[in-house]
This record gives sequence, structure tokens and C-alpha cells, in this order.
Amino acid sequence: MHREKVCEELESLCGVLESFYGDCVRDVGALRGAISRIRSACRNDEERPLKVDVQKLIFEIPEGHKHTLPKGVKDSVISLCISMHFKGHLATFDEIENLNIDFELHAMDAQGMPVKSAWHFDFHEVVGDEHFSHPRFHFQFGGKRLRESDRISNNDCDSGELLLMESPRIMHPPLDLTLAIDFLFGNFLGRRNWLRLRSDSIYRKIHGTSKSLYWRPFFDSISGYFDSPDSFKNATDLHPGL
Repeated sequence: MHREKVCEELESLCGVLESFYGDCVRDVGALRGAISRIRSACRNDEERPLKVDVQKLIFEIPEGHKHTLPKGVKDSVISLCISMHFKGHLATFDEIENLNIDFELHAMDAQGMPVKSAWHFDFHEVVGDEHFSHPRFHFQFGGKRLRESDRISNNDCDSGELLLMESPRIMHPPLDLTLAIDFLFGNFLGRRNWLRLRSDSIYRKIHGTSKSLYWRPFFDSISGYFDSPDSFKNATDLHPGL
């Protein structure tokens, strides 16, 4: 997909998200800025590699969390940051050069003290031996976003009885911004908002485009491995457990 088409898709996504203002979307101004930067780069240098950098989109979680420690967590806000760079000026699965997404949740406990959680999605071309399983596209809980405390009295996050360590890298198909938004709605913003998002005809179109661009080649590689393992060796980079 050419960068101008990428801008059109992002403009459509921005309009859809703005329709959720006052409900679960607080701020998508960073997306408008990202679109402007892509268009500016396109005018100045048509062949410059495509970069989609969005810092950051902010969402309000409308309903309370279940099964939290500590109990009584409230006023939850989750942010999404994405940096997705391509080798050239086209947005395709094979052209992905760099991809990092951070989901960071901030809330208050029952005593009004800040608490937080975080998840990281990453793309990494594995070179050489790895100590642990390292799928090319993967999710991890925690990471550097949890190490720093939100509390003035602490330099590092106070984990109490909770052991925070390098968590397993869980294989997941690629996420561009549209697919990351869908993940966030489906897992944090409640079923009502997710169904409303999925019922929007404009969103369904751009969501379908993203799935075709990034999920079809991913799952084709995984499924092709079972018919011809030697012909789909990159499948083991996507899923080292094969």
C-alpha cells in the first residue's frame, strides 16, 4: 500500500475514533500529527522510507476491572504508542523493518495512589542464538514501562510480593495501528464499544485492508509449513515452536 493510501486509511481511522469522543476516546491528536508528517515526507521525497510514528493515543476505560490486585482500582486510562517503519515507501508485510507498540495503563487504587500495568508488542529479526524462544512478532507483559514508578516517593516500581521478570514472548500476528486499535477495544474498552467499532462500515473496510496486508501472509506462512516445511522455513521465525 502506497503512503498516500496509508494516509487515507489513517484519516478514516481518525474519524472513526473521534466519533467515540466523550465515551472511551480521550485524545487522538497524535494521529493527526502523524498523518501530517507522512504527507510532508511524501511531498519532500517520494522515495523516502515510510514511517508511521504515533505518540500517543489516549483512551478511558469505561468499566471497572475484574480480579485486580490491588482491589478497588478506578479511573483507568490506557495509552497506545506505535512506531512502524518500512524498508521502502510501501506498507506491506515483507517491507516491515521496525515495529514497536506500547500499551500502558494508569489508574488509582482504593487509597488514591497511582498504579499501572503495561504490555509491549515487538517485531524483531532474530540473528544468531537466543537464550529463549523469540517469535519474530510477539507480545510481552511489562518491560521498561513498568520499571519506573509513578509515585513521587519511589524511584523504581514497588512490586511488593509480585515478581516482575522477563516474561515469555507470546507469538501474535503483526499489528499496524488499525489492528492495534482493534486489540485495545476488544481487550480493554468493553464489549459494547468493540461491537460499535466493528459495526462501523468505514472501520470494517480499513480493518479488512489491514488484515489482508499483514495477517494473510503471516497465516499463509504458518499454514503452508504443515504442507511443505522445507518451503516455508520462515514459518519457524514466526513461530519457533513449529
